[in-house]
Amino acid sequence: STRGIRCYLMKGARPIPDKTSYNFITKNINGKSLYEKNLVKDFCNSYSDWIQSSKLNNLQNLNKFKSIQFVHGTAQSFDFFYLKHHNKRFRILRGDFMYHQIMFRNEIKWEYIFDDELRKGDAVILSLPFSDYGDIHPFTDMILNQCDKLGIPVFVDCAYMIMARNIEFDFNRKCIDGVSFSMSKGFYGAEHLRIGIRFTKEYIDDGVEVFNSFEMVNWIGPDIGLKLIDRFDTDYLQNKYHKKQLKVCKELNIQPSKCVIFGITDKNHKEFGDFDRGTDWKRVCISNLIGDMEDLH
Repeated sequence: STRGIRCYLMKGARPIPDKTSYNFITKNINGKSLYEKNLVKDFCNSYSDWIQSSKLNNLQNLNKFKSIQFVHGTAQSFDFFYLKHHNKRFRILRGDFMYHQIMFRNEIKWEYIFDDELRKGDAVILSLPFSDYGDIHPFTDMILNQCDKLGIPVFVDCAYMIMARNIEFDFNRKCIDGVSFSMSKGFYGAEHLRIGIRFTKEYIDDGVEVFNSFEMVNWIGPDIGLKLIDRFDTDYLQNKYHKKQLKVCKELNIQPSKCVIFGITDKNHKEFGDFDRGTDWKRVCISNLIGDMEDLH
């Protein structure tokens, strides 16, 4: 029975309470970064190399994206994708990041991908690994093939790549407009620093590029981001916590996902019926069970 430990399980996605990264972040936050030159550019260049240096994942052709910009978490990159395609109908998969549905309340046209066929005039947002599955969504290639065929712009949310393993993906797709990554799920406490990065195929002279060019960002974020990149391997979480993930998932009678903080089960698992996000899967966040310190939040 999971009754005794249910208080440690979460429906949302929380970073692992990791003592090493906690101590590192608290030690390195200071105001000196506010006066450093080229901090934002240095972070963007370093992150691009760092995320592709994974030995557990294979991300191909990110180098085809010419513009690399700092964003305050992946959410900010979505905001500008909504603005760019405001006259289109947005399409998402059930179980994806709930932020989209909240934003779509603002008189934005949208539809779940499998509730109607994809059409010209649509715009797609898709997470990879998929938010409710912790792996590439099984219909990803089919969706992208259709988007290539119809000229539908796609934005790929890679917020969970920092904690993934065995993900292989080629970004060399005509339809992919942009990609974003985040450090929030990788390092305990980084979720409050809003450290994100956006790749776009071309320079598009939008708000993101303007505030990057004038360095109108929270400088503490890229400063700590650079220090984390210098200190920690891209696969740090997987290398440290994968075995513990397997052990905890076995105890809970659920399957380990390719994202280290999640266990996955199906709609028939009675003990996790309230973890339903509208798909056939049930995603269970086990961060607090595998961390090496108490969650301070």
